[in-house]
Amino acid sequence: FGTCYDTASTHNWRTADMSTKHDAALEQVFSAHQGIGQELKFIQTVFGFMRRKHSFFTDDSHARKVLKMAKMHVQRAKADAKKMEVEASNSKESSNIPTQEKEQKAPSPTEDRASSQNNESAANEVIELDDDLNPINEKHAGLKEAWKEDPKNDENEDNDVSEAPKGNGGRTDQYVWTQTLKEVTMHIWLPEAAKRARDLDVSINPKGIKISSKADKKVVIEGEWPHKIIIDDTTWIIDEHDGKKALTSYIQKQDQMSWWNCALKGGPKIDTQKIQPENSKLSDLVSSS
Repeated sequence: FGTCYDTASTHNWRTADMSTKHDAALEQVFSAHQGIGQELKFIQTVFGFMRRKHSFFTDDSHARKVLKMAKMHVQRAKADAKKMEVEASNSKESSNIPTQEKEQKAPSPTEDRASSQNNESAANEVIELDDDLNPINEKHAGLKEAWKEDPKNDENEDNDVSEAPKGNGGRTDQYVWTQTLKEVTMHIWLPEAAKRARDLDVSINPKGIKISSKADKKVVIEGEWPHKIIIDDTTWIIDEHDGKKALTSYIQKQDQMSWWNCALKGGPKIDTQKIQPENSKLSDLVSSS
C-alpha cells in the first residue's frame, strides 16, 4: 500500500501508489498467495498484518480512509488504462506514416529520453494528502473527484440503524437464502404435490438452477447464479424450513473471499456493506493472514 504518516510535514498522509521501491518484496508476498481470489487474499494479508502488529484498525475512521484510498487507485488505474489505449492507437497510426515523414517527426534521443523520464516520474509520483485524504497539490485537482463524498450520504451512513441482512441473505416469495464467505444456502419452497425428490426435475449446474414439477411440468424456480460456483461440492436435499416443504441447496462459492448481494441474477439485492462481523465467520476472512 506504500502509505506512511509524515509527522515532519504537518501530519500529511503520503501515497506512492506506483513506487517501485518495495516492488520486489511485495511481489514475493503476492506470489505466495495462489488460486482464486489471489489479489484479495494478498490485500487481506496486508490488513491482517496491520491488525495484528499495529493499532491502525482500532480507529473506525481509518476504514473510511482506506475506502477513499481505494477509490483514488481505481480512478488512477482507469486513467492509466486510457492512456495506454491512446498510446497504442498513436503507435498504430505511426506505423502507417511513410518512413521519410517519420524521420522528420522523430524526436531526438535527448527529447525521447526526457519524455520517458517525465512519464516514469508521473507514474511514480508521490501524492501528498491532507488529514481528510484530499490531494494538497492543485495539479491533482482531477483526482479530488474520487475522494469527494456526498455529505448527505455520509450523514445517512453514520445514522443508518437498519439491521444487517438476516443470515447475510434475504427472502422472496420463492425462497429464503443465507450465506457465509464459503457457501450460499437456498431454501426453495415446493408445491404440495412435490413431497419427494422423485416428484421433481432438478437441474443445478455451473450456470444456474432449474426446478420443475414432474406432475404438471410447472417450473418451481429458474435462474442464473450471480457468481461462479463449485458444482462438484454443491448438494441439495428435501426437508422443511419455516414449517414448509422445501428443497434446500448448499451452493459452494468459487470466490470465497467476497459476499453475494443476491442469490440469483435479477433477484432482490442486499447491501453487503451492512453485513456485521459477528454475523459472519471472521476466521474465514483472516485465515490467510
